[in-house]
Amino acid sequence: MVNVNDFHVGSDNDRIEAAFAACKDGVVVISRRESDVEPERDWWLLDRAILVPANTTVIVRNCKIKLSDRCRDNFFRSANCGMGINEPEPFANIHIIGEGTATLEGADHPRATGDSSKTLGCPCPLNFTGNPNPTFADRHDYSYGTDALKEDESKRGDWRNIGVLMANVENLSIENLRIIEPHGWGISLEACSHARVEKIFFQACMCRIIDGAENNIENQDGVNLRNGCHHVLISDISGTTGDDSVALTCIVGTIFRPGGSTCNTHVMHSDYTKRDKDIHDVIIRNITAYSASGICCQIRLLPTNSAKIWNVLIDGVIDGAPDDLHARTSVLVGEGGNTYGENRNDSMNHITINNVISNCRSAILVPGYLNNSIISNVQNRNPKGKVIDARENAFNDVLISNVR
Repeated sequence: MVNVNDFHVGSDNDRIEAAFAACKDGVVVISRRESDVEPERDWWLLDRAILVPANTTVIVRNCKIKLSDRCRDNFFRSANCGMGINEPEPFANIHIIGEGTATLEGADHPRATGDSSKTLGCPCPLNFTGNPNPTFADRHDYSYGTDALKEDESKRGDWRNIGVLMANVENLSIENLRIIEPHGWGISLEACSHARVEKIFFQACMCRIIDGAENNIENQDGVNLRNGCHHVLISDISGTTGDDSVALTCIVGTIFRPGGSTCNTHVMHSDYTKRDKDIHDVIIRNITAYSASGICCQIRLLPTNSAKIWNVLIDGVIDGAPDDLHARTSVLVGEGGNTYGENRNDSMNHITINNVISNCRSAILVPGYLNNSIISNVQNRNPKGKVIDARENAFNDVLISNVR
């Protein structure tokens, strides 16, 4: 076991990287910062991501890790992926474990926020375009980032805005972390398997006061599973997110993008003839986090085009929103329209949704299609809300019971 505080030379990133290089047993401890340089600062300040090798356990012990205003990168990223890496080599046995109060916090002035569909603005008020009658796009196509003012930097969000990013990792766990004001999604897994994400607290609401003014911060999802993830447990997710709290976004696009390219929220390449495109065998339970922006949902299942989601258990969803906040839905199944691609009627099978207490406009919203599934024990405490709102012919062999 190696403690980062045993290394004293260079920046905070230099010290952390020296600890990883010296580690022989695969356990690195990051505890409250101790240093003769800026002794008054007891938190770690990152200029670049902490790259985690295979067969490594990182213990974040009672401390805060914060992104600096110079950092356009993740908090943690599996070391097999990143800029210019088309196909991450298979990794195994990565564990990021918080002990006590372990906090990951975004920068005071983020260089970029949002996903790859968002254009940076600085400043970035909610109605960035100034349209007196703003459309949804006027309000949500732009996201704060100081790189909007720099000539040679990308003006769109990408995978570097994700807090914890893991790709092609087997036997993975992320647990007991507080993620405060992430620059995009809090946690994203791509092509990961036999993984656990547990006891994560989020604090985000899709906007922030920066330099005395309210700025738009898009895509502050909580936990996202992407194409190729399977045998994953997501449990005990709490707090507030700006966007969806838990999302299975199984999107197959029509444009090929190499791995590690900018203007892409995937860090892996998009040639699905060479990698798995589906998500399956997932358990999601004990979700009390909610979308504080009010426009998103607690749990989202989104397969598009030829991608599929199957064998998913959702059990125990409580909408913790205040009585006057009625978000879109607690559980969103599929997507209406063609925003993300074609919505196919065979895309979701063997989904069980159980024990949902909602305060939303719909407890369960089904603009997609659901087959061979079960929905049970669902309540909507919003007196003007619906329990289940489904498109015509949404269900094929779906058992529904105990809804009110």
